[in-house]
Amino acid sequence: MTTIDERHEDGARDGEERGSRHGIGARQGPRAPDTLRPSSTISSPAVNGPAFNSPEAVESRLAEAVPLSDPRAARIQLAGSKAAHLARASRAGLPVLPGFVLPHAGDTPVTTVRSAWQELSEDGARPLVVRSSSPQEDTQESSLAGQFASVLDVRGWRDFRTAVGTVLDSAHRVDGAVAPMAVLVQPMLTARVGGVLFGADPVEGRADRMLVSAVRGGPDSLVSGEQPGTNYWLSRWGRVLRTEPEGAERLLGPAELHRLARLARHARRVFGGPQDIEFGFDEGGRLWLFQSRPITAMAARPARGARLLGPGPVAETLPDQLEPLEEDLWLAPMARGLAAALDIGGSAPRRQLRAVPVVRAVGGRAAADLRLLGAVPPRYRWPTLLNPAPGARRLGAAWRVGRLTSALPGLAVDLVADVDRHLAET
Repeated sequence: MTTIDERHEDGARDGEERGSRHGIGARQGPRAPDTLRPSSTISSPAVNGPAFNSPEAVESRLAEAVPLSDPRAARIQLAGSKAAHLARASRAGLPVLPGFVLPHAGDTPVTTVRSAWQELSEDGARPLVVRSSSPQEDTQESSLAGQFASVLDVRGWRDFRTAVGTVLDSAHRVDGAVAPMAVLVQPMLTARVGGVLFGADPVEGRADRMLVSAVRGGPDSLVSGEQPGTNYWLSRWGRVLRTEPEGAERLLGPAELHRLARLARHARRVFGGPQDIEFGFDEGGRLWLFQSRPITAMAARPARGARLLGPGPVAETLPDQLEPLEEDLWLAPMARGLAAALDIGGSAPRRQLRAVPVVRAVGGRAAADLRLLGAVPPRYRWPTLLNPAPGARRLGAAWRVGRLTSALPGLAVDLVADVDRHLAET
């Protein structure tokens, strides 16, 4: 495990061997200053490639703890994605807690780190959070959530050094590679309510909607799956569209949801796209941003006018997978019959009924056009109510049905007469 050298407290003798279990060669001679050695200094293809051994990366090695307010903390190659995103958000005016980052390249003197720790923790009186920050996590392609370590509620200098070592050691992957790893340090905040804010609806793939999932306390219990959240679907301006589950405890009020929507819009402008944000409200009601990263699991939104197919009302009639012969025997007549019924009832435009089959086979199973059958509500209700076409179709259908009804008695008389005539002829 990558650990913090603690022998400076014991006064190690000059010339004492100072090796590492990771294979860094032991060296003799005068004792060098005590350092925190990030895992990325270990020889590894994942670390010593061109991206991290370039002249720029070598020149950027810092022998200090870099505050998040420092412009250098916004460099992903130096501070990792998590810290860089927070530094960028802080500079843009978003509500980010103060903190510092231990860069992933180079050796950081313990004395320098201790000074930063003393200032941030108020000399150990305030607990801290020690988190991983790798350039490989929180990217547009992958978040790598849960792949690296973070340590909460860190108290005291000795525990802080142990936590830093734990985070650095998590850079060692199962396949033997070592990820470049910086360490992000911030105060530990006791949140009244926390959770995750999506600047777009990742379930339906809608950029004009937001999704908030909230729990009591910080967001960690929600992210880890320990607690189920109360979900709020919001419009872009923070209006509540629906809440799940029904009857859930009201954790966030309208004013707080509007503030979250404003935070999501601001973060979207800063980062150029909708963000996956971890947030928390403290006991005083102040909103804080703990983490911001791109949404990596956005559902594809169907194209405008795309058909919505599903088993719907045909599932009871044809519940099993069909053979090719059964598709020919059953689906075509069913599609024609349903289309005729929809046409007679004026439930769908005749041109659309002629253009596409109401029922078709998908993977060998019967699937109906759910919108044509009225099995799903329209996406926008008011335009549907104001559209005169459905009413006109129903009126025409009623007229045709009325004519048929009035003609039925005469048709019945003619039918009986034809039958009698044929019987008499035979």
